[in-house]
Amino acid sequence: MAPAGVDLERLGMATTRPATATDVAPASPAAPGAGQAVLATWRQLLDNGSLQEGEPHLAATAKAPVARLNDATAAALGVRFGELVTVSTEHGSITVPAVTADLPDGVVWLPENSGPSTVRRVLGAGHGDLVGVNQGSDA
Repeated sequence: MAPAGVDLERLGMATTRPATATDVAPASPAAPGAGQAVLATWRQLLDNGSLQEGEPHLAATAKAPVARLNDATAAALGVRFGELVTVSTEHGSITVPAVTADLPDGVVWLPENSGPSTVRRVLGAGHGDLVGVNQGSDA
């Protein structure tokens, strides 16, 4: 076995310079229109994940999926807390109860992969995308 120094010498020295960063203007945030909101989403600790398969007692402790909006956004969209709200895109829709939350105006939050709320699969949307929001169920 060769001493460590010999192996490092065989690697040699880098002869290239790192690329320089270029200035990029930030993207403009989506501006929701009538009946729309900006989607926020992330995974809950306990969700539809495969590690809970065969563990019904653990899965039963997961939080129920809900749509979270602040009071001003709910009022602007005609959403009543505690009742069903449908969040939709041209790909599909998710219907869950609406609850109040401390969020920015014009934002609706859904759990990414909990119960019927499988955002990327059903809505084909992610963080910052515009979604339709309306009171009630499409079903």
